[in-house]
Amino acid sequence: MRVRLIAAITSALALSLAACGADVRAPAAATTSTSTPAVEVNAAPGTVDAKPLATPMSATAALDGKYIVTLDPGHGGDESGAAAYGVVEKDSNVDFALRVERYLQQSGVEVVVTRRDTNYPPGGGGTGRDGSRASLAERVRLANAANSDVFVSIHSNGSPDSSARGIEVYWESRREFADENKRLARTVQDRLIDTTNRAGYGIRDRGIIDSSCWRGAAGRCVGLFVLSPGGQTTLGGSAQAKVPSLMPGVLVELLFISNTDDVALLKDDRARDTIAQGLAWGILDFLKSR
Repeated sequence: MRVRLIAAITSALALSLAACGADVRAPAAATTSTSTPAVEVNAAPGTVDAKPLATPMSATAALDGKYIVTLDPGHGGDESGAAAYGVVEKDSNVDFALRVERYLQQSGVEVVVTRRDTNYPPGGGGTGRDGSRASLAERVRLANAANSDVFVSIHSNGSPDSSARGIEVYWESRREFADENKRLARTVQDRLIDTTNRAGYGIRDRGIIDSSCWRGAAGRCVGLFVLSPGGQTTLGGSAQAKVPSLMPGVLVELLFISNTDDVALLKDDRARDTIAQGLAWGILDFLKSR
């Protein structure tokens, strides 16, 4: 499949990848646009745990409305996320979320999707840093208001290292349900890799990553906004006035937009549907085990 950059590779790719953070295995500095602060919007270096589950569960039985899941397509509005080779993350994230929603609904799960188009979630947004932060807070508010059992933020990755590829899942260890966060991350990651490998895609397994200190300086840690506990401050010590989610949650990174092999899958409808199915089944596995 022929792929082309959506803008000049030497400038636009670096700006776009900064919005989604650096590769956890080969971090590198990237220029950040003023309207897309990297501090709260996506993944960054953490501790990788690649140990697999011993016995993945089946995902066949319906749950008959017993559970509510909030799916959060990352970015939106003036915050595009990673963008290269004709793929724009904020739009790709929505497409994935709607596919996952369909599979979950077929299994009897009620689903909340925080946004269904290219904009920020209704009720949260604006422009620049203030718009980004309001958008992140609104995503958590929607999940809490729905009394969701699980929160899943959906992203794709980007890196200045074009060889970085694969799928990884972030979880937060500082919450009162840290064990459930980690188990959700492991279950989702294993289902994603197993489902896509059975379909013959050979996607790289990048493991699960504790995001509790994905940015740190002078003894202070900052986690991912949508996963971290209340009372978190910025690295400079300013209060973020955030309300934490009231349920287990993870942030998934579905392939690298900066890698041509991964992009070929992101542009393939069958591959996208297989990935969405794997994510949905991972969520179902977790719900059935509670």
